[in-house]
Amino acid sequence: MLSLVAITKNEASGIGDFLRHHADLADEMVVVDTGSTDGTPELARQAGARVETFAWCDDFAAARNASLEAARGDWVISLDIDERIAPEDFPRLRAAAVGTDHTYLLPQWNYYDEPRHQEWQPVTGRYPELEEGHAGFFIADQHRFLPVLPGLRYEGCVHEDLAPAIARLGLHVRRLDVPIHHYGYVKGEAANERRNEFYGRLVRRKAAENPDDAKAALELAYILIQEGKGRDAFPVLEKLDAQGGSGPVICRARTILAKLYAEDGRPLDARAVLERTTEEAPDWIFGWTTYLQLLMDQKHWPAAEIVLARALDHIPGPNVLLLREQFKLLVNTDRIVEAIPVGRRITELAPHLTQFAELADKCEALARKAGLL
Repeated sequence: MLSLVAITKNEASGIGDFLRHHADLADEMVVVDTGSTDGTPELARQAGARVETFAWCDDFAAARNASLEAARGDWVISLDIDERIAPEDFPRLRAAAVGTDHTYLLPQWNYYDEPRHQEWQPVTGRYPELEEGHAGFFIADQHRFLPVLPGLRYEGCVHEDLAPAIARLGLHVRRLDVPIHHYGYVKGEAANERRNEFYGRLVRRKAAENPDDAKAALELAYILIQEGKGRDAFPVLEKLDAQGGSGPVICRARTILAKLYAEDGRPLDARAVLERTTEEAPDWIFGWTTYLQLLMDQKHWPAAEIVLARALDHIPGPNVLLLREQFKLLVNTDRIVEAIPVGRRITELAPHLTQFAELADKCEALARKAGLL
């Protein structure tokens, strides 16, 4: 038996669509409401959910754990109201809900319409209905699909995590390529500001209560940067950099630190950090793309050529993100003939990026005019 669980507060505008969308996914749908005043619980019941209540205590882990305790299933998929599982993935998810010795990491596709996020990637058309109207997304792995076991509970008042409990229980972690489509970042600037203010308070509390938690430190650095306090983030990120390693927390800390160094007029420090990143985590593509962008911004074309060659050796291709950097490098070093197939290949892999096919056409026209073709 599979339970869908969700925690809510004042979600009247979205709860009905969320539950109707997922009605065929689970054997039961459980909504744990944390104090709505807009009729969310009544609407949830009308849409077929069982509703429980939980007194909000500024702790997302506590609320999500309450939803686990309310579930009657053998397995649970925990979602937020602004998230969706694609209907074509329902059978895969249900088929994977077997056994009790493991949990699953699901990739959360955070739709984000401007490519300024350091881990942004373009939509590819894999899920045309859910991708419609969005340019791209960034991925954050989530422990949201798990067996119902005593002791398997979330920790952390914000950005809650199952990893500590998984380690204590000796469970295996498997990856399942069933994306959680998340639309929380495309609700407008005002919504983003409200979320950042709310999360900022909880993140500061989490970091203060867990001074040795690298994940909490990284979350604090993100908040400081969002608040325009990038200089205050330096010591936080430098401490994480000094820890070393190849995990996602350290990799993300290093790429952010490199960007801050570059903005602070310290390009050599930025390059040193990215060199460590690509050496210790050569399979992490965003270390390579950040490195390439830094070098090309500084017009260090020969160095960029070397880094690109190294990246292509480590990252299986064709990869849209590396092809995009390769195209920029070729155009900026006047190799427009070589750039033509690269630009067209980018649009083939990511149809939304039509500008690269258009640029390839311009390169071809210039090449013909110059007698290069």
